[in-house]
Amino acid sequence: MKKIQTLFFLVALSFLQFSCSSDAIDLDPQGAISSDVVFTDPAFAETYLNEIYKGTPNGFYAPGQFYMLSAATDDAENSYTWPTSNTLFNTANITSAKSPYNSLWIDAYFQIRRLNNFIENYDGLEGIDVVNNRLKGEAHFLRAYYYALLLKTFGGVPIISVPQELTDDLLVSRNTKDETLDFVISEFDTAAGYFENAETAGTTRGSWDAAMAMKGRVLLYEGKYAESASASKQVLDNTSKSLDSDYQGIFLNDFTSEVIFDTQFKDPDKIHWGNLFNTPMSNSEVSGWGGNNPTQNLIDQYEMKATGMLPSESGSGYDTRNPYAGRDPRFEASILYDGSVWKGVTWYFRPRGHAAISSSGDWTRTGYNMKKFIEEDTNHNNPSAQHWVHIRLAEVYLNYAEALIESGTDLSMATDAINTIRTRSSMPDISTGNQSELRSKLRHERRIELAFEEHRFWDIRRWGIAGDPETLTIYRVDMNRQGRLIDDGKEIWETRNWNAAAGKLFPIPQFEIDKNPNLTQNPGY
Repeated sequence: MKKIQTLFFLVALSFLQFSCSSDAIDLDPQGAISSDVVFTDPAFAETYLNEIYKGTPNGFYAPGQFYMLSAATDDAENSYTWPTSNTLFNTANITSAKSPYNSLWIDAYFQIRRLNNFIENYDGLEGIDVVNNRLKGEAHFLRAYYYALLLKTFGGVPIISVPQELTDDLLVSRNTKDETLDFVISEFDTAAGYFENAETAGTTRGSWDAAMAMKGRVLLYEGKYAESASASKQVLDNTSKSLDSDYQGIFLNDFTSEVIFDTQFKDPDKIHWGNLFNTPMSNSEVSGWGGNNPTQNLIDQYEMKATGMLPSESGSGYDTRNPYAGRDPRFEASILYDGSVWKGVTWYFRPRGHAAISSSGDWTRTGYNMKKFIEEDTNHNNPSAQHWVHIRLAEVYLNYAEALIESGTDLSMATDAINTIRTRSSMPDISTGNQSELRSKLRHERRIELAFEEHRFWDIRRWGIAGDPETLTIYRVDMNRQGRLIDDGKEIWETRNWNAAAGKLFPIPQFEIDKNPNLTQNPGY
């Protein structure tokens, strides 16, 4: 009961903070700051955009969720029974009336409305060109960003690019997916053009790198491989960013060399509860809420460092008596396993261990907990302030490699891009193979490098494997009380459901269709 009361408090606090800040600066002349000032004074214009940045969804908290999207993939299971990962995603119970993404529709169009007002009026800015251009670029970047979220979630959506009045026809129809994509790309290009002649800003704001990197991602997701490769290559050729040698530190430190766009937090002004929600439940002095538990499915994908082979492959060097030794260094940086030493505690997830696997309460469901993102030196009961990375240079390399592979244009360059990522983690190079072989290598590398960063949720959908039995069958570790693996070390935890008729898209919210009969619903709903 105490935990539920605490959760209600955190939800209420988050809602209160958002409610108090989201309309602090409004276009209404009756408000505290008039629109004339907002759109002429660059300082006020920047503050206006700051309010929009604050609404950017992030993996520590997105509207309607207190879990990470990895728990709705074969990479993780959430130890709480109530999140939508367990009640809607993994049971295929999403409907147009009850979808985790109904709130995204509301929030995205709310921010788009604000951006349309800004863009309609930004030519009145009285600052110097390099400042004005940055602000204009940021507005177009953010509008592209929100439309890109809508595109990958719903497909084609109504494109509204000018301020609407009550006298306008508000019963708009959906644009096609191609029209929505073209608009997103045009917005990113417009943003990049402004940024070319603008002052530089930090990674929490739009930039040329961010606009082009996001452009490459969106084109990749929509199967425009040649165009995606070109956009990502421009970033790789022109960015000042570099891969950070400290993989674990990328997600704990605000200012690392490879982050392109992120959301930063600062206690007490802006916080999240990622540490509390994801520290393992235990009987020790360190005990959190359990949160996102990596699956045995994911654990089995971490290769052996010495050979670059999967544990299941003959000659890999894997030892069932010491199953977590000698793995890809990203394993140690990302996973808490039986025998891990963390926060001064040796963690025992084995049966009857102090953090033992269980099917009830908030104990780990799989025998593992997430280490990536979670601060070791911060009291887990205190607010968290580590940043959320929206896009980083490593993803650009992988986007570039995948685009080259799928377009079949230059497999050797794709191999080089993958090996650049592997070299950073001291993993052996892969060899250039045929398209099918490289596709498999690329998908494996994305899964490991980008684990828990909310990419696999979309990857398995766009690759068409979300409904495969291998993806839907979730495994946990099978271990005895002495910490030894039983047989192959895994057992089925659950078998999930999949709505094949719906595919990768989510339903248009029913309340929007009820208001606007010109909106058509996505198939499968």
